[in-house]
Amino acid sequence: MGCDRPRFSVVTRVAPLAVTVALALDLSSSPVRALEVLANEHVSLEAGGDVKTFLVAVFPYEHALLPQDPQGRALLDVRLKLDAAVGDWLRVVVHPNLVTAYGAPAGGVGAGASARLTPQPEAITLSRTLVSSSGLGMNVRVDRAALTLRFPNLDFTVGRQAMSFGTTFFFTPLDVVAPFHPLVVDREYKPGVDALRADVYSGTSNKLTLVAAYAGSWDLDGLVLAAHVGSTVFGVDVGVFAAEVHRQAVLGADTAGELLGFGVRAEGTVTLPADLRRPYLRAALGVDRRFENGLMLSGELYVQTLGGERPSDYYDVARRPEFARGEIWALGRYYGALSASFELLPVLTVGCSSVANLGDQSMLLGPSLTWSLSDDAVLAAGAYATLGERPASTPTGDPTRPLKLGSEFGTSPASAFLQFKAYF
Repeated sequence: MGCDRPRFSVVTRVAPLAVTVALALDLSSSPVRALEVLANEHVSLEAGGDVKTFLVAVFPYEHALLPQDPQGRALLDVRLKLDAAVGDWLRVVVHPNLVTAYGAPAGGVGAGASARLTPQPEAITLSRTLVSSSGLGMNVRVDRAALTLRFPNLDFTVGRQAMSFGTTFFFTPLDVVAPFHPLVVDREYKPGVDALRADVYSGTSNKLTLVAAYAGSWDLDGLVLAAHVGSTVFGVDVGVFAAEVHRQAVLGADTAGELLGFGVRAEGTVTLPADLRRPYLRAALGVDRRFENGLMLSGELYVQTLGGERPSDYYDVARRPEFARGEIWALGRYYGALSASFELLPVLTVGCSSVANLGDQSMLLGPSLTWSLSDDAVLAAGAYATLGERPASTPTGDPTRPLKLGSEFGTSPASAFLQFKAYF
């Protein structure tokens, strides 16, 4: 969907903002010289946005700790996108975002709609709760507020921006800054992160990315420092990654290419905990292929050695700081994922995704249907069924393990959603 670039554009020859920036960056030049330079620059402003609505329903299974009746929630997500540029050397992006929610909090898988499950820390507070009452919430957040300076072979960005590393989709070991849960309904916009970023380019395919991202405080306990070096070798993308995440050292690598007509992606990390506990591995391998008849298949395998070997260990994993910060979401060790989509018509696509915990044989199954109403509007519907042993109905008496868990995904109720989005 062509929604990355705003729709409305205004181009002018000279603007006060550009004059101010030019004088600030080139103090050795006189104001007259700055005006002469800017007289040959184009200053552009593009504006657009989107409106999204989500209707989410959660269907609890029979359990003493769950509601007896289905729960519903409606969300309205409005985003305005502003993109200003001065020539080819300066870009400013701002995305104000207003989210309104009505109804009972929906706790099913995918109920996070377009939001990340863990709120993103802010170095500068650019969010505000407008309404917070029983059944009704309204929040506004500036989700993008970034300035990019472009030099030969270097882009430098400061401010709130999207941040991603790695090549895999369901499981993302390299994505140590604000990762998505793999089954969040809408993944179009990754939550903005307050960060400094430098992208250095060399040759035709070499890139070095350096990042300092705010994750709670300005000391090493609350920062994510990362570096990624990527290149293309014989048609295969390869990368090396190093980071310090809340004082934990993370080393990793990623790759993406084609083999026998299949797309192949892989990434993995080794983390050295700050408390000198045993290092742990996270690794994912993905394969995908698009067929001429419109069928698209994708599959991934994932392992994380910090996960629990049995359901009784999941409480320990859930208490880890990585889980609380949203860096990991899975509780077990071994996982598989599969997704398929097929174009029934040029405007109608049916799909299904699944994620399975291979250790406890539990699964999430998510069928979906997407209808492209026009170039600027999409209607989608889907559900998430949870398969697996349910938790025990009586408490254990242990406050650290209040229920005996039977499986990971069997703990979650089923849910369904209806989504409409339009772009302007």
